[in-house]
Amino acid sequence: MHNKKDIAIQSFGDFLSPKVLFASIVSFTITIGIMIIALIFAFDNLASLQNLIVNFFNEIEINFIEKIQEYQFIEFILKHKIMMIIIHYLFIFGFGILLYYLFFMIYSFIISFFIFIFIGYIHKKYYSDIELKGINIFSIIFFYFKTILITLILFIVLIPSYFIPAINFLIFLPLYYFFHKTIVFDVSSIINNTKEYKKIKNVNWGELKAKTSFCFLISLIPIIGILVYPFYIIFIGHYIFNETKELRFIDSFK
Repeated sequence: MHNKKDIAIQSFGDFLSPKVLFASIVSFTITIGIMIIALIFAFDNLASLQNLIVNFFNEIEINFIEKIQEYQFIEFILKHKIMMIIIHYLFIFGFGILLYYLFFMIYSFIISFFIFIFIGYIHKKYYSDIELKGINIFSIIFFYFKTILITLILFIVLIPSYFIPAINFLIFLPLYYFFHKTIVFDVSSIINNTKEYKKIKNVNWGELKAKTSFCFLISLIPIIGILVYPFYIIFIGHYIFNETKELRFIDSFK
């Protein structure tokens, strides 16, 4: 079993290398550029976008309050100004989470085109004796189609949980699902073939979950969590390289 702390320190050192930092800045800049261009095409100007968001936000909030006022107990609670303020800020926070979802998913997709650079860097530096096999393009397309579809379904199903105290944290489950599935697959699809990927994913399910959970918790830190995304790739990359080495060593005796 590999020491997570040692791998994390090693991965952070690799993240700070000039080559990785440059690729990180380029991928982040491209993501921001894509979002700005998309907004320019979708709206005449930023003022119209701002008005649309405010009106859309207010309409949803008003409709929600009108719906829950049908219940007498909730109607009584809403008569207190403090409750209306809490609901208002819950909607603002929810909208912020939605924007974070959008940017995070777009960035994770854009940076997948740079994974060859990050994995290639640590491969050349530490694991040059390990052959990079890779997974075919059709499997990659199918994987992303399935993963995005399941993520959207999870998000829609779990929307009501956001308004229920104690379980509203479940709204992060679709984001973690997408994060875990894509980062493990993106890294392994460069290093392993399909058979090896499935074996590593199934045999090391618990350890992979622990490592992606560790990375996901960091990703929830505003701005910083997104900027250090290449660190997550390198961190998972080190783990999968080591597991691949052990796997191929065992297979060589079969």
